[in-house]
Amino acid sequence: MDDLSPCIEATALQDQTAELIDAGRYDDALRSIAVGVGSFYTRPDVIGYSLYLFGYDKLVLRLGEAMRDTSVSPEPVARGGYLVILSEFYNAGGHSRVAEDLVSVLGGAVVVLTDLFGSYQSGRLKVADAAARMPKAMVHRLETPSFAGKVKELQAVFNAVRPECVLILSHHPDPLPYVAAASLPETVRKVFFHHCDHQPSVGCTLPGYAHVDFTEHLQGICQSNLGRPTVHVPLYVADRGVKTFTRPTLETLTVVSSGSANKYKRDSALAYQHVVAEILSVTGGSYWHIGHLDDAWLGLISQALLARGIAVSRFCYLPHVPSLWDSMKEIDGHVFLGSFPIPGGRGSIEAQGCGYPAIYYANDDRAPLLRHADIFANKELGWSNIPELVAALRKVVDDHEAQVRLARDYYEKQYGYPVFLQRLHLALSGS
Repeated sequence: MDDLSPCIEATALQDQTAELIDAGRYDDALRSIAVGVGSFYTRPDVIGYSLYLFGYDKLVLRLGEAMRDTSVSPEPVARGGYLVILSEFYNAGGHSRVAEDLVSVLGGAVVVLTDLFGSYQSGRLKVADAAARMPKAMVHRLETPSFAGKVKELQAVFNAVRPECVLILSHHPDPLPYVAAASLPETVRKVFFHHCDHQPSVGCTLPGYAHVDFTEHLQGICQSNLGRPTVHVPLYVADRGVKTFTRPTLETLTVVSSGSANKYKRDSALAYQHVVAEILSVTGGSYWHIGHLDDAWLGLISQALLARGIAVSRFCYLPHVPSLWDSMKEIDGHVFLGSFPIPGGRGSIEAQGCGYPAIYYANDDRAPLLRHADIFANKELGWSNIPELVAALRKVVDDHEAQVRLARDYYEKQYGYPVFLQRLHLALSGS
């Protein structure tokens, strides 16, 4: 599909994994998949170009059959309810916020953390933190250290809970949920949530799963390449009200951006520090960044501002906030600048729901998986170079009130609760 290469894979590692399965070394085989995918999906030639791991998913199917729990009746009566499987849960970031919102909307669930990376075992992450953020859920961590042991433990959870529907939102290299889920009766609905949408993820091509995409752009790609329908469930962010804005001029305009460091350019003419300096050189307000940046990058931003004679105090930094929406209501901001070149879907939706006009990077030199603008209300606010960015800022200033209404209306029509609930029901029930 165009310059998308869905079948780029590390076949040598797959052959090695197949040999481990043949030898009955299932723990080593599971670890080989996790390590192989972990070393593959972050490659520069893969990010934004490749989505599918057909070879690894075939190995997952083989492991699922080899490790099948034969003690389970093929058609046990489900008790009902939902079981949600995550690799880890964080206090920040869209990945965990999606899971948090799902559990809340579902009215409760059993949530299992596979702890693939050993973060809970080491104490780096706390199960209590996940439980506090999902008060309607019963949160359980797989405690067995070995990967094969985790599969068996997860199978035991299936047998104890007997869910009607299993929702999987695991990390890219995590094969554990899918291997264990091979033992589930066919009557249990299994749903793959494709939230890792611009890098390849284990499980994406597996048959027998309802496939959920969070953007229309990715839904079209997945339907075409997988050869079956997928469900578009728009990213949902609970409505926390519209900000009351002061009317901006270019001399008072304050820009807000949000995202982790990996979503921004660090070098080239469009390096983040240069863009911040350019914006502050033509506007008179502040520039807010919400999201973690390392000390070295913060230093580069300070240097770029000093080099232009701009006061460093005009750059305001919040590494972490409990609610992006609430924070944006409190900041005296006027316009949201989406992260670039990798757009932050949830953050952009929150900003527009709050009423912020959203300016977004729209250069077609991006990888094909990143070329989507469907999450943005005004397609005239795209930019690919500094003059276009400045022009977009001026356009927002010229008609700020109308731009605010446009952003808010788009949130309500595309991402409001009724739309989300209807699409989620379709994904979970198939009707």
